[in-house]
Amino acid sequence: MTRLGLIDEAGVAAVRSQAVEAMGLAVSELVEQDPAAKRGVRRIRPGLWPDPAFVDVGIRGDLSELAGARSVERKDFTGALKPGKFIDAVWRVMDRRMGEDSRIVVLGEDVHRLNGGTNGATKGLAKKYPGRVLGTPISENAFAGLGGGLALDGRFRPVVEFMYPDFMWVAADQVFNQIGKARHMFGGRNPVPLVLRTKVAMGSGYGSQHLMDPVGIFATSPGWRIMAASTPYDYVGLMNAALAIEDPVLMVEHVDLYGSEGEIPVDDLDYQIPFGRAAVRRSGNDVTVLTYLSMVSHAADAIEQTGIDAELIDLRFLDRASLDWQTVGDSVKKTNAVLIVEQGAVGTSYGGWLADEIQRRFFDWLDQPVQRVTGGEASPSISRVLERAAIARAEEVVAGLERVREGFGRI
Repeated sequence: MTRLGLIDEAGVAAVRSQAVEAMGLAVSELVEQDPAAKRGVRRIRPGLWPDPAFVDVGIRGDLSELAGARSVERKDFTGALKPGKFIDAVWRVMDRRMGEDSRIVVLGEDVHRLNGGTNGATKGLAKKYPGRVLGTPISENAFAGLGGGLALDGRFRPVVEFMYPDFMWVAADQVFNQIGKARHMFGGRNPVPLVLRTKVAMGSGYGSQHLMDPVGIFATSPGWRIMAASTPYDYVGLMNAALAIEDPVLMVEHVDLYGSEGEIPVDDLDYQIPFGRAAVRRSGNDVTVLTYLSMVSHAADAIEQTGIDAELIDLRFLDRASLDWQTVGDSVKKTNAVLIVEQGAVGTSYGGWLADEIQRRFFDWLDQPVQRVTGGEASPSISRVLERAAIARAEEVVAGLERVREGFGRI
């Protein structure tokens, strides 16, 4: 700056003096003479230390921002519905929210191209909202960090898209060390309103670096809320909730669902799914089946094949703080058996964490160990044969239900 003529020696001295004075004032507010030590030894003022009870406070917000929100389950919805593809629900609800909330910006690779990104999730948004749908370089750590900074700034509500979940490892420092931990690190007072969208792509042949289920990783990382919809109607309600709360949210999707047909509201895209509420897709008495995303339909098919009277629960809210423990607990107390169903690799499994929680909360009602359906140990490869062998679908759920049946003691 001196060489450029932007500051002289007197200016440098003034800046240094100002910095030294500011630090001196800060130190004087924070420390005092330690009465139990020699003169000149200082300590942090005792009243400034936090209460140890705050250790788990402020990891997430209290959801007070949802007070008064209109929450409507499909069975209670009175508006007009029409058949549509799941992916249409994705871009339509984003269109509605971006039209009503100028703080929302979308960041990700190719989100501004290809008429809505690689799957059509941002269809028409780049033209309709110029400057708010930002295509990024292939640098997840950079644009995830940008999204985190925008969220902490307070003037924006970023929606960050990871084209595939495996790319979270490239951005792990920003995703887990910064975004997920920020609220607690700043005393629980600073909101972090960020939505991270990504899609499970198992079965699509994209190989080991492009298809994992990230839920198990995020569920064991502090600060994140996790949502997953298995129907277009639910997706609209979940995304509306995700864009309303002041915490970082992982909105996980599945490529198998994008082309599936379901009911989408014609005009009313402003409702939320009741926060923290699971959906009982099938009532039953023999076993509680817990699952999410595309495995809901695979589990339903397997239940029909086996004839077991299973209660099928679509969890929808997957993180520890948001999961519907009441519905899960009521079902376990009725069936006394649990089968957790997921598609991905056993090593990064969501079910491992969930099984531990269930046995701790509901051990006295379980008549057999919690059973699980997962993929194999390997991350699915690009080989169609090996990919199918590495993931779970209806056939694997059938086998899991048969293991539960053996535990009944009546085959």
